Amino acid sequence: MSYQPLLMNFEEAAELRKALGTDSLMGKALARDIKQTDAYMTEVGIEVPGHGEGGGYEHNRHKQNYIHIDLAGRLFLITEEQKYRDYIAEMLTAYAKVYPTLESNTSKDTNPPGKIFHQTLNENMWMLYASCAYSCIYHTLNEEQKALIENDLFKQMIDLFVVTYGHDFDIVHNHGLWAVAAVGICGYAINDQESVDKALYGLKLDKVSGGFLAQLDQLFSPDGYYMEGPYYHRFSLRPIYLFAEAIERRQPELAIYQFNDSVIKTTSYAVFKTAFPDGSLPACNDSSKTISINDEGVVMATSVCFHRYEKAETLLAMANHQQSVWVHSSGLTLSNAVEAADEIKPFNWGSLYLTDGPQGEKGGLGILRHRDNQDDDTMALIWFGQHGSDHQYHSALDHGHYDGLHLSVFNRGHEVLHDYGYGRWVNVEPKFGGRYIPENKSYCKQTVAHNTVTVDQKTQNNFNTALAESKFGEKHFFDITNDKLQGMSGRISGYYNGVDMQRSILLAELPEFEKPLVIDVYRIQSEAEHQYDLPVHYSGQIIRTDSTMKPKQR
Repeated sequence: MSYQPLLMNFEEAAELRKALGTDSLMGKALARDIKQTDAYMTEVGIEVPGHGEGGGYEHNRHKQNYIHIDLAGRLFLITEEQKYRDYIAEMLTAYAKVYPTLESNTSKDTNPPGKIFHQTLNENMWMLYASCAYSCIYHTLNEEQKALIENDLFKQMIDLFVVTYGHDFDIVHNHGLWAVAAVGICGYAINDQESVDKALYGLKLDKVSGGFLAQLDQLFSPDGYYMEGPYYHRFSLRPIYLFAEAIERRQPELAIYQFNDSVIKTTSYAVFKTAFPDGSLPACNDSSKTISINDEGVVMATSVCFHRYEKAETLLAMANHQQSVWVHSSGLTLSNAVEAADEIKPFNWGSLYLTDGPQGEKGGLGILRHRDNQDDDTMALIWFGQHGSDHQYHSALDHGHYDGLHLSVFNRGHEVLHDYGYGRWVNVEPKFGGRYIPENKSYCKQTVAHNTVTVDQKTQNNFNTALAESKFGEKHFFDITNDKLQGMSGRISGYYNGVDMQRSILLAELPEFEKPLVIDVYRIQSEAEHQYDLPVHYSGQIIRTDSTMKPKQR
């Protein structure tokens, strides 16, 4: 077979070309990418900075470089403008000339460094996107150019990931997904099947101890839920879809989209279905309160699910909310369907329960939804799954919060009861390079920072990660047979010594009230006497209380 770009063949690019200048979702996406890429190429040009802090200037320049050569690659195929091809060739050549000379960057945590970034995760991302861009211009390069880029850049990066840091390569985790996807995609781009096989089947080639297939087989619950929560889950969708598309095109015999009962679809829907009615994602575990279904990975997943799995109306509604599609043949399919639709109502995934744990045995997440005749949505969520960390590995897996039986409520267009999220300086170089702040390991994770009961002013599981990982809740009931009176209930036991808890939420539509009532019943059992506090973190600021607040004197 003649060489084709990894994610888009020449015939598909020609079809996408027809969307240029149109007012469709694809036309708007192309116009956005052209404007962004042209501005970056003009204002920055070719710059390969040295080492720098995570989140600092150098970090962001390397990041913006891979983002824009990836965009330029697809734009070259679609627009056929030579400037995009030349930009990619010059950028990759510039990196190839310096990469062999670089020492490792400085890591300030237990996540090992790359040569251009402070952690290998970012280096994986760079190689993945750079490989996609390379595949778009491969047919235009002479053998000398290919040899320089492949030998002095890509092969050295692959060696860094599978040899130098081979001990991390097979970790089943969202960072591991980026690692295997990066090596696999790069392997396809440079025709290195040996590296592709390591990425697919793990370094032992056993399909169990590591590799993409093991990730898909072990990372998610039977309902597709990921233990670290929707924020990290949506981050995993990008490498999943980028690698899956490359696999489907290079090794269709693997039937990757049907693997493990179509787990790629199942796990994508698990992210989609947790979203609040405004599209934002609930903050289970460490997470940004700003992340929504407009995220790049979710947009990508929406397009591919519609194209490869089912032409569902809810996916049309998702795309209409996102006002974007992936610049890809799947995005064109979805864009055309949105254009052809007579009416698209706001998306609504309905009420549902998602199990947590590899076998669905470690509690889960319950969601009740109600839409009234004004199309206003009410949503209640309770969380009682496994702790979202794994202390056995490096600090990148320590994102769990102590929030068993947490409650979130959404009504009248906004989140009413809030989960705390995380504490972080984002891309502030003097503030430890945009990493998590000390508060994130103290107050943010504490039980008191969430909408659930604290006992004796302490945190669940003694604020001990290893202990928390041994505990998980269980579903008591989940009943949505009557859409006017829905209910869910979960239990946790031993999160506090000698204390058992049960929380039941009812979503009741009653004629006496304009909006459905959210009824919260919290049951606590213990043979000893304790102090119980139920903090409620609502939107807005406290202006009045029913008790006198006295500041503590220092």
